[in-house]
Amino acid sequence: MKPRVPLIPAAAALILLVIGAFLAAGFWMRASRPGVAERWSIFVEHVSPEKKLLALSSTQRYAASKEFTARLLSLVNVKAVIELEALAEVFYVVDASDSSRWAISWDRRARALSVSAPEPDCLPPSVRTDTIEIRTRGGNLLTNTVFRLKEEARKMEDELSADLMARARLSLQDSTVREGVRVGLAGIAASFCEASLGVKPASVTVRLPGDP
Repeated sequence: MKPRVPLIPAAAALILLVIGAFLAAGFWMRASRPGVAERWSIFVEHVSPEKKLLALSSTQRYAASKEFTARLLSLVNVKAVIELEALAEVFYVVDASDSSRWAISWDRRARALSVSAPEPDCLPPSVRTDTIEIRTRGGNLLTNTVFRLKEEARKMEDELSADLMARARLSLQDSTVREGVRVGLAGIAASFCEASLGVKPASVTVRLPGDP
């Protein structure tokens, strides 16, 4: 009679073999995954350092120009008078690449810092397409037509942003915006003074072009 092979050791060996196969597969999958640096390079395609100071950020409600709404209506092929409004994020910056355009003075005794900065500029508005609103004047549009107008406006986000850029540049002369830029630059200047000189200024004065 042939000796019987014990079933328990054979089953245990089979289980160990299966576990080993899973471990080997897991090790191979981990080895084949890109490392942190590789995965980072997949997402970061371009980096360009900017010499601009972000002085003020704001959320503003804009109305699109007649030219933009006319183009929008032509796409949907309807005749109506509409008003398109949307919220947009607007960022005001000051160029820091040319030091000759800046003037900084420090009164040590009075701990008074004075800064003369160049004219601020703004970046193209970042339109929040989820806030786009369509209003009609002198007529009613069907709900599905209004929905399509909103969809087309979202597709034209770049054009809408460019259209609102002209409005954003006009806001550079707004007294509230200019004061916000001054406050933003004053905070940056105070922090820099405290970090570099170890002294917290008692007062910071910021002047923009055109200020008395």
